[in-house]
Amino acid sequence: MSRHWGRGLLAVAGLLLLALVWWGWHRGGLALMQLGMSVC
Repeated sequence: MSRHWGRGLLAVAGLLLLALVWWGWHRGGLALMQLGMSVC
């Protein structure tokens, strides 16, 4: 039971990390694009 819970928590943590990285990458890309447009 405890091993099963650990696996679930690990999967949830991994998904959260992935979502956070994806969101941060998107935000950074958009900010970079805006910066490039303002410079051009």
